[in-house]
Amino acid sequence: MNLVLDSCPECSRLLRTQRDTTRSDASHTGPGGGARTATGLARHLANRHPHLIPGWVPGCERCAELAAALGRAQEQGLLGAGASQAGAEHRALHLLTGVEDDLPLLEA
Repeated sequence: MNLVLDSCPECSRLLRTQRDTTRSDASHTGPGGGARTATGLARHLANRHPHLIPGWVPGCERCAELAAALGRAQEQGLLGAGASQAGAEHRALHLLTGVEDDLPLLEA
C-alpha cells in the first residue's frame, strides 16, 4: 500500500474507481471509462500531492513535447497555469502506469 493512498480518502476512492472501471471494460474511454478516471486521479495528484509528481521522464515522447512547449511558452511570457497543469497531470500519469522502473507505482 502506498502511504498517500492510506491517508488520502480521495486518492483511495479515485484509484479504486479506476481499477474497477478498467477491470469491467478496459476498452471503454467515455464518461466513467478507464482513461477518464485515470485523468481524474492524475489531476487530483497534481493538485493535492505535487510533491509526489516525478520530473519529466526520459524517453517519453509526450514528456519531451510538453517540456519543450512549456519552455517556449515561458520564454515568450505566455506560460499560464493551464499549461503547467497539463504537464503536471501528464507526469502524474507516470505514477499510475509505472513507465519507468524507478518511479513508484501507486497501487491499492
